[in-house]
Amino acid sequence: MLLLAAPVISVVTAGLLIIIQMALVLSVAFVRRREKQSLGEGGNADLLRATRRHGNFAENAAIFVIALALFELIGGERRTAEIYAGIFILGRFAHAIGLSMKNTSNLPRVVGIVLTVGVGVVLGVRLVLLGLTLLQAGS
Repeated sequence: MLLLAAPVISVVTAGLLIIIQMALVLSVAFVRRREKQSLGEGGNADLLRATRRHGNFAENAAIFVIALALFELIGGERRTAEIYAGIFILGRFAHAIGLSMKNTSNLPRVVGIVLTVGVGVVLGVRLVLLGLTLLQAGS
């Protein structure tokens, strides 16, 4: 019988990610106010970078937290969940820093992409393998 563990690492990770997300929301609002641009980017490079930092973060954070919670719920190791969460948060920070720079082709952005994609793929594979193991055990 599968015992579900409380996804504590996912809860903490979600809390941290929502705080970061709100900081990114505010950064977009501040740039919009400064540039007097309420909708779109209006060709403004600073506003484009701010909206992409926010949007890219949002595109990745939600699915990661869901996957991490599922990993914890079906018996993934707590230490492994902690490592995955740490790598993801570090990757998202690095990416946001990279997108804050005038030249957006830079090392922090690349590191952020590699960490985010890398940990996402590893977590996805682990979920598939754990799920298949549980399916076979239930047969």
